[in-house]
Amino acid sequence: MKLLALIIALLALVPRISEGQVMGPQYLVQVGGLAMSCKANSGVQVAIYVDYSLDNIGVARTAPNGAPIIVLNPNVISRYSPIVKQWWFAHECAHHALGPWNNETNADCFGAKELVKFGILNNNSQLQSFVNELASLPGSLQSGHLPGYERAMRIASCALDFS
Repeated sequence: MKLLALIIALLALVPRISEGQVMGPQYLVQVGGLAMSCKANSGVQVAIYVDYSLDNIGVARTAPNGAPIIVLNPNVISRYSPIVKQWWFAHECAHHALGPWNNETNADCFGAKELVKFGILNNNSQLQSFVNELASLPGSLQSGHLPGYERAMRIASCALDFS
């Protein structure tokens, strides 16, 4: 009971996050129950920010000072399964980690390989659920994202090639 009272007291001290507020930087974040971080191709740790006003799950950007950053919107990312959340984080990380080989298709593949490498995506049932969820994503000619089903099949191929 004392532990519960202590936890409640500590939570009262945590600042509330309001809509539109940007928080960060962080260098290790919980994504779908897994602690994740990102390192750029240059070896620099990528700063991670939370922005509830972002109209996307997440984006990889360069800060005004040239530092690599990832911006995530927890409201949007919460709509997806833990594996898709983790893949998306790895995809955004890939935009910094791949250096000159950075493009949407390579970032998609990098994300799938990371899930396999760390044992997150490790059986056919998980892969099928993952593909089904990704297949519903819209594509975008502007961003270079393939239409959902085609994108999902390419990502699955990367996962299978790496396993």
